[in-house]
Amino acid sequence: MNEYLFVLGRTPELAFAELQTLFPSAVMLAPHAVLVSTDAVEGLNKTPEELIDMLGGTIKIAGVKMHEATLAPDVVAKLLLAEMSGPLVFGVGKTEGEDPVPQKFLARVKELLQTQGKSVRFVSSEHGALLSSIVVSKQHVTEIIAVPSGDGVILAKTLAVQNADSWSERDYGRPYADPKAGMLPPKVARMVVNIAMIKGGTLLDPFCGMGTILAEGLLSGATVIGSDQSQETVEKARKNIEWLGVRASQWKLLTCDATHVSEHLEPTSVDAIVTEPFMGSTRLGGNNPISQSDQLKTIKNTIKGLEKLYLGCLKDWHMVLKPEGRIVMAIPGFHIGDKMLYVKNVIDRCEILGYTKLLGPIEYSRPQAVVRRQFFVFQKS
Repeated sequence: MNEYLFVLGRTPELAFAELQTLFPSAVMLAPHAVLVSTDAVEGLNKTPEELIDMLGGTIKIAGVKMHEATLAPDVVAKLLLAEMSGPLVFGVGKTEGEDPVPQKFLARVKELLQTQGKSVRFVSSEHGALLSSIVVSKQHVTEIIAVPSGDGVILAKTLAVQNADSWSERDYGRPYADPKAGMLPPKVARMVVNIAMIKGGTLLDPFCGMGTILAEGLLSGATVIGSDQSQETVEKARKNIEWLGVRASQWKLLTCDATHVSEHLEPTSVDAIVTEPFMGSTRLGGNNPISQSDQLKTIKNTIKGLEKLYLGCLKDWHMVLKPEGRIVMAIPGFHIGDKMLYVKNVIDRCEILGYTKLLGPIEYSRPQAVVRRQFFVFQKS
């Protein structure tokens, strides 16, 4: 039985839900650190490097080496000495806290290794307690990660880091990308795709926009179907998917309303539905700010419209979804002053429509955002 440490990125709750689809027994040690005690990494026939490419929310995978009472220079030096086969560049990071490991600590580790005749230098974090993935990969750093556990500390050696260049290229390098449109970043899209279906199948996004969820589904091995009521948007999604260079047989695009996709697809032909639907077109300020009372009135009217839309969608999607198929869907909450307003009726009525709520709400949004995305996971009953 091996132990692995998964270091989570900026959306730890969503990233943890993603990890649990692979490793149901995963344990959250701290907000950004998850311990997996398993042989399942090997069982998946994936190396740590291959596994981290599958995951959107994990930024590092490390192999646990020691359980110690405290983080001390001699302990780190002993661990590094066992790992060394030549000149070494090392670093020590922490999953929690804001302050990096002190230079004095690193210098002492270096001194202890040099007394053993080793050629060694260290790098330290410039921002926060953890070394950046770019530093670790570009400078070929042997990184030791410390995470609190009970009355002691776990020390793990980094085995794989997330490829920041690859994710950035899919976000900003595709033919059509519009950050102002509020699209999901590829990492978030990959997380929700994995939560819905970790082993392939047919994935549907009935509000496909420019195809971010479809792209991550394709790269995860799924066959994908996307639809949008805007022909112009569908054409942009087509260009983005063609840019990936995947086989034409793996994807299909439709121009249709999200409440009528069942008219275009065979019954029970879809394994999972993953989508960020239309969230309303409310004007909540801008150059001509409106009063809070007018904002509340506008949002309440928006919520009524969204409830009708989403309930219509769930009713229609039930026909094309396979038994026990999952829906991962972003549903907005609206933050005005000290109030939060939700599209609550959709959650309350999901059982009547033939679904069981498995997870949610899992929030994904900027801290000061008025519209707060919350992901829910439903399963067809």
